[in-house]
Amino acid sequence: MRKWIGAFLAALALCCFSGAALGEEAPDITQQCVFRTCSTQWRPAQMTDGKYTSYWESNKIRHPWIAVTSETPIHGLYLCFRQVPASFEIQTLTQPSEEGEEPEWVTLMPGDTRFQHSFYELEGVTSLRIYSTQESSHKLGFNEVFLFGEGEIPGWVQRWEPTEEKADILFFSAHPDDELIFLGGAIPTYAAEKGKRVVVAYLSWSNTTRRSEALNGLWTLGVRHYPEFGGFRDAYSNNAKDAYKALGKDKVLSWVTELYRKHQPEVVVTHDLNGEYGHGQHKMMADAAIQGYDLAADPEKYSDSAQKYGPWQVKKLYLHLYGDETNQTQFDWNIPLESLGGKTGIEIASEAYALHKTQEGAKVKIKGKWTLLSVEVTGEAFPNTTFGLYASQVGPDETHTDFLEHIEENPPRILYTETIGE
Repeated sequence: MRKWIGAFLAALALCCFSGAALGEEAPDITQQCVFRTCSTQWRPAQMTDGKYTSYWESNKIRHPWIAVTSETPIHGLYLCFRQVPASFEIQTLTQPSEEGEEPEWVTLMPGDTRFQHSFYELEGVTSLRIYSTQESSHKLGFNEVFLFGEGEIPGWVQRWEPTEEKADILFFSAHPDDELIFLGGAIPTYAAEKGKRVVVAYLSWSNTTRRSEALNGLWTLGVRHYPEFGGFRDAYSNNAKDAYKALGKDKVLSWVTELYRKHQPEVVVTHDLNGEYGHGQHKMMADAAIQGYDLAADPEKYSDSAQKYGPWQVKKLYLHLYGDETNQTQFDWNIPLESLGGKTGIEIASEAYALHKTQEGAKVKIKGKWTLLSVEVTGEAFPNTTFGLYASQVGPDETHTDFLEHIEENPPRILYTETIGE
């Protein structure tokens, strides 16, 4: 009997140990791995130093690649691209079955070209190659590459879901970090805490580093659906007219109109008409959001996207700081959010802003005084708690506490079927 009890306790202890082991976080083994690259122009260490501001990039060639070997089995691969090729594969080396036989690279899985940051679960391989199958000569580049051993993948590793097809709210931001400074806790409150269908769209990502910073920030906010990047260049101007001229007004309005139709947002939220501290692209973003409100509903305007997605009427359009105090919608971003560990919306926004390393020390002139943008995340000069209802198809707000006031709960996507002539 005593032996049976001893064996039972030993088995129980083993089960408990195994359960604990399974719950352990996967170790980052990147620094233990050996990297080889197709080009020696840049050092491989520049994509494994944990700094998104540095990067590795190949020469412009056909089928560029990087290869990795590790004594520790690799169970996770996290790629943060600088340039995503049109097609690529994750490969591993075969083990020779006969003496003298050369190992060969074989495909483990196709690469996902939808996201700049992507994660791949692996089954303990010790060799890897990221190989571009794109036929034309091109560059392959990474801001960062991470490799993990066995265990639970850390929460900071991004595993993006496709952009929401149908949005409750579309948040328009001119540049990465504007959504943190001028929208405050709005995105984590609606996307993570309230579980609403949120699309974040950026007019410009400025450069590939800032695009990575945008993804890092959004992931911290609790956003799990990939954002939209407009791809327009970041060009400072003092007014909307010059901003339109620099980018092409028709191109900007076409892009905004297409996003409205593509994601069918019930509500759109964007910048101040005065561009907060006067940035012309912020002013242009507000103006384009206003024009898109009518353009997207008119099937005769920008007919290509109208035929592809159908016309769409946004129900409500909010602008940052718009209107007078009696009609403005006011928020409190200092409320703890259970979905984000009890941190407040403004705390999460501040943490996300800290990941925008290129913006450390960035200042803007506000009312004649140079101010750190990191300070402005708290909304001191331009309260990120204050928005005005510019246009509405569902009447005026009454409570002034919710972007989705008077909006049907999770309305279905309206499918558009093009009418074919008889």
